[in-house]
Amino acid sequence: MTALSVFLTLRLYRQKSDIQELLERITHDRDRMIPAIHNLVELLTEIANASALSGNSEYLLAKRLDLILSSPRGEGRAIKDQFMTVADLHESGMLTHLEQQYPELTRSEIGLCGMITLGLEPPCISRILGYDHVQTFYNKRTDLRKKLHLEREDSLEGFLAQTAAQLRMKNELYFRHLKRKY
Repeated sequence: MTALSVFLTLRLYRQKSDIQELLERITHDRDRMIPAIHNLVELLTEIANASALSGNSEYLLAKRLDLILSSPRGEGRAIKDQFMTVADLHESGMLTHLEQQYPELTRSEIGLCGMITLGLEPPCISRILGYDHVQTFYNKRTDLRKKLHLEREDSLEGFLAQTAAQLRMKNELYFRHLKRKY
């Protein structure tokens, strides 16, 4: 009888441990996502209000966005950080994964990966990251390819999409495993 109770106790302990790990993961993601989404909604609201006041002038909207992103009070950096948090969680933690797998990547390069993965156009990425010219985007992209050890024939977008897909599959398998287990 004692062997059975030890076995059941160990199994219960493992199940509690798995559940606790899952809850910590969900809580961590939620704690990262909620403020990021809140601040991005505020930014979109501000842009929508500016649009209404400017009569939909693209030049005035772009100027306002530039002012927000390059704010000397650090608001621009906070917005970029929150944008990256949302991108990371949307892509199953791909940016965190890249940061861990490729420690030579800078924060800016990881942000560039996130924006490429979300399908943003080069002029948009250049504006958000504060590049003076779109050519800077292409130069940074070339440097990024080298750091990711991509061959000439390898697509950066394909590599990032494949990485995100692998992480999504890994997460799905993990949750499927837990669901079957309980």
